Amino acid sequence: MSPRRDSAAPARKPVIPEDDPVWQAVLRAPTRYDEEISDEERAAVAAGANAPGIPREEVIAELRRRAEAEGAGAEFDELMRARRHR
Repeated sequence: MSPRRDSAAPARKPVIPEDDPVWQAVLRAPTRYDEEISDEERAAVAAGANAPGIPREEVIAELRRRAEAEGAGAEFDELMRARRHR
């Protein structure tokens, strides 16, 4: 967790190796998106912004179902237990 701005603790910057390929890709990524957005894309964004969210319980149930289908139900349960105890 990062310190509050009025905290006496100094803020730490993440240490990212210079040879990290993911970080290098982020640095090379364009900072602007110059392509025009179509009316269809605008409508899709607007529809998504007004759409109801998915309840947490439904998301957890779907993730549990997928974990069980892959034979990882016990691992999923262990991860969820560890997350609750934070």
